[in-house]
Formats: sequence, C-alpha cells, structure tokens
Amino acid sequence: MPKKDWKAEFKKLTYSKGVDALRMEITPYRDWRIVVVVFFIALVSSIGYNTYVFIEINRDTFFTAAPKSSGVIKFNEEGLAKVIAGLDEKSAIFEKVKTEGVAIVDPSI
Repeated sequence: MPKKDWKAEFKKLTYSKGVDALRMEITPYRDWRIVVVVFFIALVSSIGYNTYVFIEINRDTFFTAAPKSSGVIKFNEEGLAKVIAGLDEKSAIFEKVKTEGVAIVDPSI
C-alpha cells in the first residue's frame, strides 16, 4: 500500500483551480471546502468525546471519589463556641439598631 503524502493532500485542500495563489483572490470553493472539512472534524471529535463520557458514566467510573478514612471524627467545640459568640454579637447589634434606630447622615449638607 503506497504511503499517503499529507502535505500534498493539505495543498489540494487549500488550492483553488484557475486562481493566482499570490494575488489571494476570493475563492468560494476552497473556502467552503475548508469550512466543511473543519465542521466534520469537529463533529466527529464531538461524537467521540460524548461516546466516551456516556460509556464512562454507564460504568460508574466517571464520577469517582477517593474513599474516606473510617476514623473517628472529633467534634470541634472551640469552633462551635466561636460561631455561637459571633451570632450572639450580631443579634445584640441587631436588637440595638432595631430599638434605637440609625443616625443617617445627609450627604447634601
């Protein structure tokens, strides 16, 4: 089987008959040929990728997570105390603003 010359195939794809290549005239046949070839290459690659994703999801190997250690989880009491203290502060500030009101400064003065 003879070896295919890919450079010649690429030149044949971009070459247009009857047009001066140096003047770079408008060549709709060459341009549409390139657009169609790129479209079909993108279509085939998209179908291939979607098939791969479909197969991997069916095997349940696409969304895998590392197994967690089965050790005992320690409760963080200090963190909980900080969060509760912060919420109490915010609650106190909210009640203060709710009862006393807020002094609004007029920027036009």
